Amino acid sequence: AYTSIDELNRLTRNILDVTGRILTVDQPYVDVMLADGSRVNIVGPPLTTRGPCITIRKFPTQQYVIEDLMAKGMLDRRMAYFLNVCVVARLNIIVGGGTGSGKTTLLNALTRFIPKGERVVTIEDTPELNIAHFNSVSLQTKPSSPTSLAITARDLVANSLRMRPDRVLIGECRKAEAFDMLQAMNTGHEGSMTTLHANSPRDCLSRLETLCMLAGADLPLAAIRKQIESAIDVLVQVKRFRDGTRRIVAISEITGMEGEVITTQDVFTFEPNVTGAPSNVAGAPPAQTQGRFKSTGLVPSFIGRLRSQGLDFPSGFFS
Repeated sequence: AYTSIDELNRLTRNILDVTGRILTVDQPYVDVMLADGSRVNIVGPPLTTRGPCITIRKFPTQQYVIEDLMAKGMLDRRMAYFLNVCVVARLNIIVGGGTGSGKTTLLNALTRFIPKGERVVTIEDTPELNIAHFNSVSLQTKPSSPTSLAITARDLVANSLRMRPDRVLIGECRKAEAFDMLQAMNTGHEGSMTTLHANSPRDCLSRLETLCMLAGADLPLAAIRKQIESAIDVLVQVKRFRDGTRRIVAISEITGMEGEVITTQDVFTFEPNVTGAPSNVAGAPPAQTQGRFKSTGLVPSFIGRLRSQGLDFPSGFFS
C-alpha cells in the first residue's frame, strides 16, 4: 500500500528509469520486464483518473517437471507417458487454455522430453520458458523505441529458420506469427510446440484460423484450414477450475478433414465428478474439483508413424 500519489509516482519513475521506457500523454501505457523476470504493466493519465495504475505479474521460481504436475493432479501417468512419446516422436503440439490455466508451465515440462541431440529455438515476448537443454537458443521480441523499430515474433520466426533448428517453440501465439509457425511445421521442423488462448480444442482451431488471417496472406479459409490440418498433430487443452485446480481436460488429435471442416478426436479426457464416484486424481483433497482422467478408447491415427520410429504403447494402453 502507498500513502500518497507522490509515492506511487516515485515508484513509477524508478521502474521506468531502470527499464529505459517512457510514459507520456501520447503513450500513456507501457509493458516492461524487471530484472527478476516479473512483468509490469503501467497505465497513467489521461487513461487513469487517480494517478498511475501498476500491475506486476510475478512468476514462480520453481521449474515444474512432469512428475510435479502429476503430483498436483494436472494429469495422470498414462497421459504423461502419451505426451512423452508424442514429443520424442516429433509431433507438432499446441497447448490451449485460458489465462492462468498453466499452459506455459505444461509446455515447460514437455520440453524436458526433447532429446538432447536436437537444436531448439524458443521465441517469446517475455522469457517464461526455461529450457533445460544445452543446445537451445532463446529469442525475445523487442518493442519499438524512439530510435529503433520493433522486432516482432514474425521477424524472429523467419530468422529462426536460418538458425538450423530441429524444433521451434513459440511461447504463445498471439498474432500473425501463427501463420509463420504453420509454415515452419510444414517445412521440416516437426516437433514444434506453442500455446494458444482457447477454451476448447475446437476453439483452439478457430482462433488459429483467425490469427493466420491476420498475416494478410490473402488465402481462402479452406487453404488455411488445410495448412492447419497438415501441420498440427496434437491439441492439449488445459483448464483452471473455479477452486484454482488445473487439469488437462482433453488431449485430442487432428484426424483430417471432411469437406472444409477439420476433424478431431479425443484420446484422453477429464471427467469431473458429479455423481459422487471416487476420484483417481492423485492427492486431490475433497475441497478440490475431483473427477477422473479416462481414455476414450480411440487409438490415434498416427500410431503407425510412431511404430515406424520404433515407438509404441503397451498392449491395452488406450482401452
